Amino acid sequence: MSKAAVGPRQRRKEARPGEILEAAFEEFALKGFAGTRVDDVALRAGITKGTVYLYFPSKEDLFVATFKEMVQPTLDLLASLATNPKGPAMEILRAYFRFVYDALVHDRRGRELLRLLLADGTRFPELSVRWHDEVIGPVNARLAAVLAYGVERGEFRPVAASEFPNLMMAAAVSASIWRTQFGDAYPMDMAAYFDAHLDMLERTLVVGRAGEGR
Repeated sequence: MSKAAVGPRQRRKEARPGEILEAAFEEFALKGFAGTRVDDVALRAGITKGTVYLYFPSKEDLFVATFKEMVQPTLDLLASLATNPKGPAMEILRAYFRFVYDALVHDRRGRELLRLLLADGTRFPELSVRWHDEVIGPVNARLAAVLAYGVERGEFRPVAASEFPNLMMAAAVSASIWRTQFGDAYPMDMAAYFDAHLDMLERTLVVGRAGEGR
């Protein structure tokens, strides 16, 4: 069917899942997983509760779909970097973490999502499991692939830290938590912070960089 043949009603129907996810994010950010009601999501989206359930069978499915909608573009970018990498591994690693910081530190939605998972993860462990399996696991696997590529081409040393991708992600997670917790009260120069993080990784990984400045 051509775009010209698609009427306003059809376009509205196609856009509805995205509108529901937009409304769901605002409700989850405001009230947390436990405090959010599907009724309130429907009200914010201007539809009935039954319409929400047509697209998302449960509140958990709605929450998972909300965070997947938010993180999927970043996951796709990270996958493009880790699949058949070419060129200096450190440049790829820098680009990788630039995407991570954009999504997790600079984007309000990424910070809110992390806050929600930290707040509700222990109360609803199934959310943490799905978050790990659908987001954290793939992110760590793609980071591990970049590190392995650097080792294979002789650019990175096979240090123990490279076996723990989540350890290398810790600085980005810490920056996200800092911005959420302290906001503008205690601002950090995030550009300098990012450079410090990548310098630390470079000194840890790159052959010939360890011990500089001693």
